[in-house]
This record gives sequence, structure tokens and C-alpha cells, in this order.
Amino acid sequence: MDPVVPPAGWETPLRRWPAVLALVLLLAGCGGGTDTTAPPAWENPSPSAPAPLTVKEAKGRYLAIVAPYNTALEELEEALKAGRPWRTVRGLARTVATTNAAHAEQLRATAWPAVAQAPVAALLEENEVALRHWQLAAEAGSAAALMREIRAAAAHDGGKQADKVRTSLGLPLYRDS
Repeated sequence: MDPVVPPAGWETPLRRWPAVLALVLLLAGCGGGTDTTAPPAWENPSPSAPAPLTVKEAKGRYLAIVAPYNTALEELEEALKAGRPWRTVRGLARTVATTNAAHAEQLRATAWPAVAQAPVAALLEENEVALRHWQLAAEAGSAAALMREIRAAAAHDGGKQADKVRTSLGLPLYRDS
């Protein structure tokens, strides 16, 4: 059966009505479509930063962050005291450099409570200096170069700054064994 096709030019007001209604609704803003215009820049919400940790949360987070670095430092100290070969010590210095970099990144990425923000920032500044020396120690080509870089890194160990972080969080001061 062939479809019924009206003669050319034959339109009824009924056939035009849906098109007219759609046009009126669209012009009136009731078209039901998605608004594709972006709000002005001053109305866009800014990406929100994570809320700072509470002091209690920060205590645990700080201890978890610094534990691998402290352990690596203690192992290096033990190797030096035991008179281990310099290449062994250099490998331990590489571990210290790696854990130092990771610990700095984690300290930077954490939203610290207001009371700890300045001490953590100071610790990170000192840490940057030490990290350069730990990285050089990890690549040292001689025992003398290794010891020179270890001494330079130790001069920027961040102990005073770390004590201030611990004090701000109500933690006991760190004392290595």
C-alpha cells in the first residue's frame, strides 16, 4: 500500500502547528534543551582544596610520612659506625635520597592544620637543600666525595624544623637510637 501523499502546496494549519509550537517554546526559553552557555567566569566555582587535617589526624599522618626516611637515615648511620665499605654506604645514601624525596612530596601534598603549616614549610625548605646533597652522595664516585655530600646533607638535616613540626602537633621530639 502506498503512503498517502498530500498534493504539493497543500498544508493544513494542523500540520504547521507542532513546528510553530516548538519555535515558540524555544524562543520563550522553555524548549527543554540543555543550556550550553557557560556562566561568567566570576560565577564559576573555584576548585576546592581539601580541608586541612585536624591536629589528631595530622599527628598520625606526619609520623607515617617521616617513618621511612627516619629508618633509612638510621640504617645509614649504623653502616657508617660499623665501617661498612663506601659502596655499601653509597647504596644506603641512595635509599635516603629516595625516601627523602618521597617524604617531601607527601609533606607538600598534605593539607596541614594551620598550627603546623609554617613549621612544615620551613622543614620543606631545609629538606630541599639536604635532598640535593643526598642525591649527589648517591652518585658519588669515591669515598671522599660520598662523605663530603653526607656531611653537607647532615648540615641541613631539618632537625630543628622537624622539632617545631612535632611541637606544633603535640608529638614528642624525635630522638634516634
